[in-house]
Amino acid sequence: MLLESGARALFIRSVTKIDHALVEGTQVRFIGTSTAGYEHVDLHALRMSEIFFAHAPGSNAMPVVEYVLIALHEWSIKCDKKLSDLTIGIIGFGEIGKRVAMMCLSLGMKVLASDPPLETSGKPIIKGVQWTGLKELCSKSDCISIHASLTFNNAYSSHNLIDANLLQLMNKDTLLIQASRGGIVNEHALLTSMNDRNLYAAIDVWEHEPSWNTELANHSNTIMATPHIAGYTAAARKRGIDMIVEAYCKQIGKPFITLCTEQEGMSFLNESAVQTIIQRRFSEGKMLWLQTKNQEAGIFDAGRKAFMHDQETLSDIISG
Repeated sequence: MLLESGARALFIRSVTKIDHALVEGTQVRFIGTSTAGYEHVDLHALRMSEIFFAHAPGSNAMPVVEYVLIALHEWSIKCDKKLSDLTIGIIGFGEIGKRVAMMCLSLGMKVLASDPPLETSGKPIIKGVQWTGLKELCSKSDCISIHASLTFNNAYSSHNLIDANLLQLMNKDTLLIQASRGGIVNEHALLTSMNDRNLYAAIDVWEHEPSWNTELANHSNTIMATPHIAGYTAAARKRGIDMIVEAYCKQIGKPFITLCTEQEGMSFLNESAVQTIIQRRFSEGKMLWLQTKNQEAGIFDAGRKAFMHDQETLSDIISG
């Protein structure tokens, strides 16, 4: 169909897989995904076909920050903890990881970060955040939030990164927030540690999406169980579209007109902000959307549709 269409540009989201077979022989010269991640795109195939590629890093950052905030809030209540007394470890320090760090610093938390590619590149880190080895981060953090890309065949492979060995280093009652990409956490090992070490989890991404691990979703220590919606708001989707359309306009030398409208958001974090986020996005039923549900066709996508018009609350000013 793509070959017959004569299309020169293709705009996608994460459900469309791009490989050599799809683009071979077509007139496509631009592919843009309106998502921050691009694991569904074979970049080598695009380079071989001289196809320009664009994605939308940071477009969904603030909604993910809100997800992390609510997970921390719910966990702190359940375990009777004061966030300002705690240390959070952030694995992956890109656009989202940095904003999560700024949010946690504003809450008075100590922040550790692990991102070997960024650390070895010499890129400066945010003031108040410490680069930390992964093993040390796991042993010293009260809660851990994952914001890494899913990678396989390189020196910094993240597939099954959080395995039984790292989980064994985590302290009792540690909260693991998985809102990056399914496959980074070994779900079987996590379930074992939740049983044996009383770990807690907030899980938004799953190794075999659109299927999910029902034992993890239904576990009593699961704070949130959602269908890959942490960064899924109406504003985030518009920002993602804007970013790839702007990239395409630059490539073809045409003017760009934004789809987004500026919205005022809260730039402070207090109980009012938390309750507003819960009201707009994470009522109790939504926090545990996948809990008690059978793995029937379409349930995962139905969950995504239930979140797709949600409104954000926090202002991007939190990113500094």
